[in-house]
Amino acid sequence: MLHEVEQILHAVLADADTASLWEAGRLVKAPDAAVGFTGLESAPGAAFPRRTVRPAVPAKEQVQPPKPDAEGRAAQARRERARAAQAEAAETAAEAERLEAAQAAAQEPADRAGVDVVAAEDDARAAGERLETARAASVDAAAGLKEAGRAAAKARTKAEAAARKAAKLTGPEE
Repeated sequence: MLHEVEQILHAVLADADTASLWEAGRLVKAPDAAVGFTGLESAPGAAFPRRTVRPAVPAKEQVQPPKPDAEGRAAQARRERARAAQAEAAETAAEAERLEAAQAAAQEPADRAGVDVVAAEDDARAAGERLETARAASVDAAAGLKEAGRAAAKARTKAEAAARKAAKLTGPEE
């Protein structure tokens, strides 16, 4: 889950479209890994170089020193940002729980389907064994039929020979 949150934050920083979806609360899944963030990890003990970006503002338009009231507003803004970040973290945690519940609910039918597949495989294996038995019986029956055909032909030949012999014996004498 932590990896997915990191991936979302990297994508928000790297891609304006993803940032606008995230800001509008319409980001429905973690985007693909952001390009351009590799190699930013610091070496152990090294600090990131700090860059300050100064706007190109004419000298007379530069920011006035903060008034004492501005300091309170800045602190208030920080508190509001912290509350917003906490609310977003809570929403993300709730979404994670919802997704985990959905995954658990989807797991049950998948498990049942797995059991059904195993049963179907067992049935297929048993049917294959019955088919092999039937084929062997068919081969045996075909051999028996062939043998019976030969025996019938032999018996027919003997019967015809006996009939001829009987006809000779009972026939008119010349």
